[in-house]
Amino acid sequence: MTERLDALPRRPCLRRPVGLVFAPFLALLVPSPVAARAKTDVVVLDNGDHVTGEIKGMSRGKLDLSTDDAGRLSIEWLKVARVTSVHTYEVELTSGVKHYGQLLELPAGGKGVVDLGSGSLLPVEVIVAITPLDAGLWSRLQAYLDFGFTLAKSNKATTLNTAGEVAYRGEQVGTTLDFTAYVQDDANIVTVGSYGLHLSGDYYLTRWRAVLLAGLDRNDELALQLRISMGSGAAYTFLQNNSMRLLAGAGLVTTREQYASSPAAWNLDAYFNGTWEAFRYDSPKLDLSVSLTLFPGLTDWGRVRGDFAFRVKYELFSDFNVGLTFTDSFDTRPPDPAASKNDYIASFTIGWTYRR
Repeated sequence: MTERLDALPRRPCLRRPVGLVFAPFLALLVPSPVAARAKTDVVVLDNGDHVTGEIKGMSRGKLDLSTDDAGRLSIEWLKVARVTSVHTYEVELTSGVKHYGQLLELPAGGKGVVDLGSGSLLPVEVIVAITPLDAGLWSRLQAYLDFGFTLAKSNKATTLNTAGEVAYRGEQVGTTLDFTAYVQDDANIVTVGSYGLHLSGDYYLTRWRAVLLAGLDRNDELALQLRISMGSGAAYTFLQNNSMRLLAGAGLVTTREQYASSPAAWNLDAYFNGTWEAFRYDSPKLDLSVSLTLFPGLTDWGRVRGDFAFRVKYELFSDFNVGLTFTDSFDTRPPDPAASKNDYIASFTIGWTYRR
């Protein structure tokens, strides 16, 4: 069967003010109900099974289907032979290009492709996301929340760590809010901890994206009382498919740092980031991510800060998982000479995910 990707109609780009990048989080405060659609979409699997329901979307290798009899189903996308719907969808390819159309019925015997009309066919394996065009805010969100807790009787020690993320992906703009928190307390020492809150906005240009960054950080081990950061840059997606994603970015950030034994100071840093994600939704269901961010000093030449994070999760049952997390924050030349140069945390977590 002939594959013609270039013949598909494309929706013209929409110009939007940069300020709208962060607007989706304001919309979280306002309910936005979407009228229920009839569950008439049909999904046919490689083994010949037919499932009828409402396609809520597809991302990270999972097709989200709502049915009357079986409830909400997650179907591995690469096991789909064909799919049919009278509704209009945004379909994103591995190249980052987006197309729009209905999911049309294939000729008898046809499988492994999606027909959006005009005689153009898309192989299932090159499609990485499907979003209904009438999708409300909640259908364009992805989120996770991890939580770990330990209690020791010997020294009455209590350790709490948590991390989470909420990400919105629109047609051209996206926003991600993530946070981390670690607190340790026992009978012999003062409570110590580390905290981070970061907000980013993206403007998508196929594989390229423009990025805005803002963040707040505190780390008692590094004697950092508060760091406020703001910056911008660009990122490029080298690889995205239904099992992994690899991207890298670079830019500039300005920071205001307050350490325990030194006055507050402003700095200008470069930043370089690399992230690799791998996900598998066949048994066993795994979700793994590795990221490294470096901040070479420009006004404080020779100093390099950085953050490394490794996370792996195993799904126990729908939307709930157990995981292992390792993070390391380091600074080759902290302003406080008495401060440690790195702070690492390894933890076992339980977690919840939404549309991930």
